[in-house]
Amino acid sequence: MKLGNVEKMVEHALKLRNEGQYDQALNMYTAAIKEQPSNSDLYRGIGKVAYLMEQNKLAVAAYLSALHIEIAKIEHFGLNEETQKMYDSLPESLVKDLPVKGAFILYYDTNTLRHLAHAIADFDEAALSQEPELLAYKEIYTAHLKGQDLQEILSIYNRTESDYTEQESTFYIQIGKELAFAWIKWDRLGSLDVGHLYF
Repeated sequence: MKLGNVEKMVEHALKLRNEGQYDQALNMYTAAIKEQPSNSDLYRGIGKVAYLMEQNKLAVAAYLSALHIEIAKIEHFGLNEETQKMYDSLPESLVKDLPVKGAFILYYDTNTLRHLAHAIADFDEAALSQEPELLAYKEIYTAHLKGQDLQEILSIYNRTESDYTEQESTFYIQIGKELAFAWIKWDRLGSLDVGHLYF
């Protein structure tokens, strides 16, 4: 299968990221966004690179943009067969508190929420100095983003993969969810111009 132009750019951006060439990777994602401005995956890519560059405000803006696009598309196009099932399986107690119907995706796109939380928590110097546990998970997460061997970094910090998964789901995903509910511009979902809304 022949890769499209944007796919090639993403492949190149990932290669640059893994080589530590973050500026070039960021430029590649930015160029890809010019071609596909409503591709939420491209914003997730920017978020990861920005995090590794320690530009956490840029990372936060990128993850919020990705979530905004996902929610806005559901609001605009409605639910499809797959998303209808997801929506229907959400407990009624959660559904009634959603700011808009499309917000249900925040209970499923936990990966973006996890990245969003890391972009905030991992740069909170006060929290990191008080909680050595958080510093360990920051190092593990960063190594994982850099494409380093997860088992190797886990063993350095004397953690198992299930410790890591547990911490991500009970701590980071929960924080990410709270931040997303608070920071997504719910009144601007009619617009996909996330560049102006979040950056």
